[in-house]
Amino acid sequence: GIGGGGMETLSFERVARKAHEMGLVTGVALHCFSRWEWTTATFDIPTIGSISVAADVLSVRYGDGAAPELKRRMTTGGYDFIKRSSVNYPAVQRNNAGVTTYTPAACIVELSVNTFTGEIEIMRHHSLVDSGQMIVPELVSGQLQGGLAMGIGHALMEELPLYEDGPGNGTWNFNRYTLPRAKNVAVWNQTADYLAPLSETSPTRGLGEVVMVPIIAATGNAIAHAIGKRFYQLPVTPEKIRKALAL
Repeated sequence: GIGGGGMETLSFERVARKAHEMGLVTGVALHCFSRWEWTTATFDIPTIGSISVAADVLSVRYGDGAAPELKRRMTTGGYDFIKRSSVNYPAVQRNNAGVTTYTPAACIVELSVNTFTGEIEIMRHHSLVDSGQMIVPELVSGQLQGGLAMGIGHALMEELPLYEDGPGNGTWNFNRYTLPRAKNVAVWNQTADYLAPLSETSPTRGLGEVVMVPIIAATGNAIAHAIGKRFYQLPVTPEKIRKALAL
């Protein structure tokens, strides 16, 4: 609840009921954007006035007791879309700060290509990761394993056609959109080296999806080394392998 100063604690339900009775803002939807500095914008909100917030899009919902003219404004998904009077996007140059917070990673892949069927089997892979100070090593390992599976799926399996035959036609599900399973990602033969921090004060770095990038390139290189054919569109499917070898 909401309380303090020795006063009665008010439950959320009680506060919400009163806000609806008074026709106050009872819901907010917003969008935030950062280039290592938050975008800020100014909005003129009925019943509140002009405010500057760290968001570039803002919509509000008014309580049940709001005046009719306010309720008529709620035409965007039941919300009142508030036009901003000014907005400040940080300079694009600030994106350069990202290189200091991302985890550098590299990967090497060993695979086998069946030149008759075109099937590709990932035999093993090894990653080098410079994640800085690791707060929870188990989570870092989990992010690495998940990102590697994402990369292998992107490189070898996950394909959707464009236009009318794509996923928007309502016939696509996991029976047609193939995701990698444990057997496809060499789950028992994947290894990694985590580089030690340069010092005790070295910062932590973001991991997440960045580790999927090098394994895609490593997989493509390994296929090229195996069959002497290089592919420039992903995924590299058995059909593409067979067609390339038939040329």
